Amino acid sequence: MCATFQLKGKTYKPGSEIRASGGSGVVRHPWAGFARSEILSWWQRRGAVLIDIPADRFAERSELTGKLVWADVNEGLVIRGLLDLQTSRPLIKVVTRASDPEELEQFQHPRMPLLEPALFAPLPPAEEKDEEPGLFS
Repeated sequence: MCATFQLKGKTYKPGSEIRASGGSGVVRHPWAGFARSEILSWWQRRGAVLIDIPADRFAERSELTGKLVWADVNEGLVIRGLLDLQTSRPLIKVVTRASDPEELEQFQHPRMPLLEPALFAPLPPAEEKDEEPGLFS
């Protein structure tokens, strides 16, 4: 999955409103869960669209210790997300995949965020309103 991620020193968790890049530009909606990469086509048939979630690093919560285990996101990669448009308010889901054996040993978690090359233009610098207290956890 992806218990949390950081971008430019700010930490985002499920429930946070996050900015991402999509085919129609910048999207800004709550992070409301996860979507398994194995059923991505099902999401897309329901109208969900892929988005790029920029991140400098992410963390998984170890199922053995309960502690966060951090890793960097390599330059040029983003966390793959999707925008679920089937709800009353659009919601962002982080796309996950099964951990490989090395990741399972390192993170002690069976799912990882899907890291891929960006599909869309990078986000423009944050607007001042993005810095208002209470918008991000």
